[in-house]
Amino acid sequence: MKTLIPTLLCFTLLSPYTVMAEEEKQETPPRLVSVVQVENRALSPKIMVIGSVHSRNSAELTSGIDGKLDWVQEAGTLVKAGEVVARLEQTRLILQKEQQQAQIEYEQVSLKRLEREYSRLKKLIKSKNASETELDKAQSDRDLAAANLKLEQIKLKMILDNLDRTEVKATFDGIITERQHQAGEDISRSESIVAITDPDNLEIRLHAPLKHSKRVKKGDELNIYHSQGEFHGNIRSLIPVSDVRSQTFEARIDLPIEMHDAFSVGELVSLALPIAPKQLTTLVPRDAIILRSTGAFVFKINLENKAVKIPVELGDGEGEWIAVNGQLTDSDSVVIRGAETLQDGQVVQFQAIPGGKVATAG
Repeated sequence: MKTLIPTLLCFTLLSPYTVMAEEEKQETPPRLVSVVQVENRALSPKIMVIGSVHSRNSAELTSGIDGKLDWVQEAGTLVKAGEVVARLEQTRLILQKEQQQAQIEYEQVSLKRLEREYSRLKKLIKSKNASETELDKAQSDRDLAAANLKLEQIKLKMILDNLDRTEVKATFDGIITERQHQAGEDISRSESIVAITDPDNLEIRLHAPLKHSKRVKKGDELNIYHSQGEFHGNIRSLIPVSDVRSQTFEARIDLPIEMHDAFSVGELVSLALPIAPKQLTTLVPRDAIILRSTGAFVFKINLENKAVKIPVELGDGEGEWIAVNGQLTDSDSVVIRGAETLQDGQVVQFQAIPGGKVATAG
């Protein structure tokens, strides 16, 4: 009887805590999570290549005439199309213009004299006071004088064109990126004076291994990655030729207008380039991936509404989705909200996805 009393006392003291622990365990609420169904879609394996941002309008401006520079625009100056960016001395050409104008006046006087002579001989020949030979010579002299006048007028136009070329003008809106000659220097007609670039009309150029050139075509959409995120661009043109040493082809991609302000000429980006035919691929939202030092995994939900931890290997990205290799099928649902603190085997309860449904792959 004495032995029974301590036993009952011990049971009386321990049982309330045991009951509370059991009740607490039973009352642990299911974890609230948001899920999205896994998708299968045909994707092409890709390699990452480096591309660079270029201006679609870039030029080195020349004058087209020989002369001495009088003034050159500063580098870094924004200019409009048609605005003067360099000026050559005009003194010699102005003198040539005045000389040519005087020569034209001389030819005009000579032509008028010969026209009068021709008209006089035409009247004399009617009265038999002049010969046909004299008339023919007067007509020839008049026609030659008219031809000489035209030649001198053409020379004047050439001088005026050279005068116009003394003012080097921007061919498009842009910024002066380099001043290659200074005022006071003598230059030839083919020497570049300034370099100008349009910083607003941009494109991306990539050079990739020539063996992959058949995997892309004009109009294809490529994923482009940069420091601020990811976007898409379409191939505008392909140059599928190469030299023996580089063995690369070039593609030019239109930079979306809304992305122009985010880039500068010369900036580097990464592009995903298809390298093989499309294959059926398992895709999950990027938000479903949990990254740890031991690797990547996702939580799928089984028929008992319990979370099951599935290790995965990551593949190519496709917008908000990413390819994975693991024990998943397109009938599975994976957790995209609430997975960070979720435990393997934990019971879950579904809730609506904040902000609406995740975009479907493809």
